[in-house]
Amino acid sequence: MVQRRRVVIAAGLLSLGAIAVALYRRLFPSAPAQSTVAPDHPDLRYTGRWDRTKPTLPSVGWQGAQIAFVFEGTAVTARLRTLSSIDYLLVIVDGVVQPERLRISPDDAPIVIAYGLANASHRIQIIKETAQGGDMQFAGLTVSGTIMADETPAPHRHIVFFGDSNLAGESLLHEENNGDITSMGCHHTYAGITARICNASYENVSYGGATIGSIHSIYSQLSQQNPAPWDAQRTAADVIVIDLGSNDVVKGEKAVRTAYHSFLDDIRKTYPHAHIVLYNSYGWSFAEPANYSAAVVAERNDAQMSAARFPWFFEQWHGCEYDHAGMATILAQHLAKTLGWDIQPADVMSGYGQNGNVANGSFAESAPFGGFGWRYGLKPGVTRMTDNVGADGYHYVRLAAGARIHQPNPATNDSTITVTVAARSADGGSLVTTIDFRNQAMYSEPLSTESQTRALNAEWQTFTMTVQAPVQTTTPVFHTRLTFGANHGTVDVDAVQMTTV
Repeated sequence: MVQRRRVVIAAGLLSLGAIAVALYRRLFPSAPAQSTVAPDHPDLRYTGRWDRTKPTLPSVGWQGAQIAFVFEGTAVTARLRTLSSIDYLLVIVDGVVQPERLRISPDDAPIVIAYGLANASHRIQIIKETAQGGDMQFAGLTVSGTIMADETPAPHRHIVFFGDSNLAGESLLHEENNGDITSMGCHHTYAGITARICNASYENVSYGGATIGSIHSIYSQLSQQNPAPWDAQRTAADVIVIDLGSNDVVKGEKAVRTAYHSFLDDIRKTYPHAHIVLYNSYGWSFAEPANYSAAVVAERNDAQMSAARFPWFFEQWHGCEYDHAGMATILAQHLAKTLGWDIQPADVMSGYGQNGNVANGSFAESAPFGGFGWRYGLKPGVTRMTDNVGADGYHYVRLAAGARIHQPNPATNDSTITVTVAARSADGGSLVTTIDFRNQAMYSEPLSTESQTRALNAEWQTFTMTVQAPVQTTTPVFHTRLTFGANHGTVDVDAVQMTTV
């Protein structure tokens, strides 16, 4: 009996041990086995102008190119290197843009793309954000897990963009024209945003300082550095967007028109079935190509060609993310109207006012880099607050003494601007509201300016200001700028609305 009890007890201990091991394995599963994925693996999805003449070492130059794949596992590293200086990557995991961009350089060290993921199925997108480091080579992946077929439907449209520094994403992550590569990007340029609005893939063939002629000379290449021809039929384009001419203005209108026509001749030969859009900005120069881009299109007598314009009033610098969202919205609406495309809302907030109103007047939205559609929103002394005591919702802006924010919007000589704003101050500050009107040229002084100063207390108060644009001016009014500033103390601002009639 004693011996039998020992056996039963021993068996019971073994059963408890097995349960403990099983429980441990459930709570602390072992890492999946690592596997190597070669660049020519059939389950990798490439977008952009990839040179795949070397299947095991493809390369790409232009920003916006990407690699997408699905895997079941917990981590991914990649072998990626630039051929000259540095570039940046953006990683999207299961549809979520990762906050930290990854730096790539000429060394061949593995780059951690994602780690610490739940041991499940994940979709990864690796996006080339910049194009300063020359072409980028891809030598494969190491996956903690197993790569799988990507069942995500591919975009059913394709757009090719040709542009200069704005479209190349210069200062995309900065409100004050920072030209450093750390402030450049592509996923949140209007090329990337428009593509997502329209369910399209895209190519972004653009660089700082580009002219119509310089892009014309390389538009059909694999990259700026790689002169090998790109097969445009590999991803047949539905739409071509040309945002060029800003760097040609000094040559004069006649030369710009000639350059447009020469480029459009070859674009039409290369993309015989695509709709071509001349997309130009207005409001920065008396001689800007936006003044006559529609006339250039009319001269082509091409039913599959159109022109559209977007305002360039935002401090007359390069656009940041929320400006690009405005550009994308205008372009997507143009494509919907012209081609009948179904579109969806932009995934980045727009800093462009609509229908004579300001954008983000209750400060409820923010762009990925932190700006919220009002210039100087990231300066010291300006804080976008989040709590439950706003005048309209859960957000408002707090201005320290001397701080200010502003937003420009279209206007004309016969415009009447009415602004309402809620404001308060816990320390006896005053709100200064300024409305001015400006012409078409960059860096010009206001044609007229009016300001009001309102003393505040700790309770939200609503104020209204109405201003008439000057009727007769030496140069026409193109836009108005609404500025809020804090005098003496700290000022909270919320619930901004503007009407333009």
